Amino acid sequence: MYRRLKAPELLSRARYTTHDVFAKLGTAPPITALDQASIDTVRRRLQTAWQQGTPAHMRFSYSKAQEPATAAVLLALCSVNGQPSVLFEERNNRLSSHGGEVCFAGGKADPMDRSLEHTALRETWEELGLAPDRVRVVGRIPPVPNKTRRIRVHTVVGMVAGELDVSALDVNREEVHRAFTLPISHFYRMEARSATMFRGRCLIPQYQSDKPGLAIWGLTAFILHEFLCRVSAAGTSE
Repeated sequence: MYRRLKAPELLSRARYTTHDVFAKLGTAPPITALDQASIDTVRRRLQTAWQQGTPAHMRFSYSKAQEPATAAVLLALCSVNGQPSVLFEERNNRLSSHGGEVCFAGGKADPMDRSLEHTALRETWEELGLAPDRVRVVGRIPPVPNKTRRIRVHTVVGMVAGELDVSALDVNREEVHRAFTLPISHFYRMEARSATMFRGRCLIPQYQSDKPGLAIWGLTAFILHEFLCRVSAAGTSE
């Protein structure tokens, strides 16, 4: 469904990549703190983007063999040492599916879940021990299919109250190797990102994580990039 571009191909598309992938991000992070003004900005821009409808690059097809299952992930914004950051997890490398990869906390909806927000918060609690009452939901991003196109993955965006100490999280070691955060400013460093083809239809950034050789790519990179485009001033009419 997606493939990594080899170095020569990346170089040959460098001009296209710079213009079409990074242009909407602008040159500076959209927020520099997680204060009320920043929360309001993120909520307003997510809502504006949602009201404008689903853009062409988000209109994915799903498997016709069966009705797609529903899942939700939490893109959690948090303050770490005073810096607005994004919370990730590195999956246990012994897992048969996506072992050792970087992702957002989340999973399939349970019949007892009251909403997509409930699914995302419940899964985050189960995987990372982050209590739902610490997260303030501020918006959503249109769903994206998983690799098999049999799951419709919804993204819930939330703000974690107070300073977050990832070392204090009660991580479920059966599923998660570790939790970590990266400041939003990290994703605006050119040396921390490159381009990769997603689902054979568009180029998106692939970001370096906090560990050498561990990249943020595929579905997680697509969701992260879409979020940054939606909340960046360069990607709005403001």
